[in-house]
Amino acid sequence: MRKMKLGAKIALILVACLIVAVIIAASVCASIAHRVNDKTAPCAELSYWQSYIKDDTLLRNVVMPGSHDAGTAGMPWYSETQDRDIADQLACGARYFDLRVKEKDGECRIYHGPAYSLYLKDILRDVRDFLNENKTETVILDVHKFGNESARVKTVQMIDEYLENLLLANDTWTSDLEFISNLTLGEARGKCILIWGDEDEYQRSNNTYFLRNNDSGNIVNGCLQSFYKSSWNWYYSSEKYIKKAIPAYVDMYKNSVGGLFVLQSQLTDGCLVVGPRYREGQHEKNMNNFVRSLRDSDMLADINIIMRDFLSPAKNCYTIELNLAKGIVKDNCVADFNAMLSKFITVE
Repeated sequence: MRKMKLGAKIALILVACLIVAVIIAASVCASIAHRVNDKTAPCAELSYWQSYIKDDTLLRNVVMPGSHDAGTAGMPWYSETQDRDIADQLACGARYFDLRVKEKDGECRIYHGPAYSLYLKDILRDVRDFLNENKTETVILDVHKFGNESARVKTVQMIDEYLENLLLANDTWTSDLEFISNLTLGEARGKCILIWGDEDEYQRSNNTYFLRNNDSGNIVNGCLQSFYKSSWNWYYSSEKYIKKAIPAYVDMYKNSVGGLFVLQSQLTDGCLVVGPRYREGQHEKNMNNFVRSLRDSDMLADINIIMRDFLSPAKNCYTIELNLAKGIVKDNCVADFNAMLSKFITVE
C-alpha cells in the first residue's frame, strides 16, 4: 500500500478542520437560537390588559407590543420570525400585526421571502373572535405588502367578510391623519384599525382603510409611521442597533407628520445564513433591558408600538410595563396591572 503524499495529508487535515469548525459554529448558532424558544402560556389578564389604561389616553400614547412578520409561524428557519399563531399572540398581549399577503393555489397566505405559512382567513377569524370576546381591546392590522395583485383583491373581500362590523371608520370631516392622531383608546375599544400599505382605489374610497406611510416617511397623509433602513436592521450588531438605529428612528418620528408609530426593533438576517431566531437570540436580552430603560428616557413620550420577533408573554410585558411610566394606567388598576406583569417579569 502506497504511503499518502504530504500534500494529500495536508488537504485531508484541512477538510477535517473545516468540518469540525462548521459543526462547532452550527452548535453555537443553535445554542443562541434556542434562547428565544419561549412557549410560556399567557395569563388571562393579557387578553384584556388595555382595560387597565385610561379611556382618554390617545392611542398614539399607549405602549403596545407589535408582531413583526406576524403570520410566519411554521415557516422554515430562514423565514420564521414568530412561532405562535395570531390567536396565541393576541392572548400574549400583542395588539399590532405586520402582515404580508400573497395568493398561492387559490388561497391568501402570509409570505416571507419564498416561504408561506398562515392563511389570511384564519388570521382575520382569530382577530374577529378575539375582539368579540374582549371589548376593551384595540387591534391594529398593518396590511402593507402583496405578493401579487390577486391577493390584494381577495384580501379586501375577506376583510369585508370577517371584519365588516369591527373596523374603525373615520366618519368625521377631518383627515385620516388628524383623526388617527386624536383618536383615544376609549373611542377605539372593541375595534380593529386597518392600516393599508398603498394609496389605491380601496384606500381612497373606504373610510375604514387608513393609509400607511412608507419606510422613509415621505407620504404626507400617512397615518402610521414605521421607519426602516435595511442596512441598520440587517448588519448592525444588537448593541449598535440599540445605540444608533433606535434613537434615529425615534427622531424620525419626532420630525414626522405624526399618527401611530411603530418602532422596528427587530434584527434581520440580511445574508440569509443564520436566520431570524439566531439574530433574536443575540438581541433579546439587550432589547429587554433597553425597553425597561425607556421608563427613564426622554424617548418614552414618543414610544407607541414596539415591534419584535418571537413574541412571548415576558417579552410583551416589558413593553406593556411602560404604560405605568407614562402614567396612563387607571389609579384603581395599578395593583392588578403590576400583578399581571409580575407573573412574567420582575416588577421594580
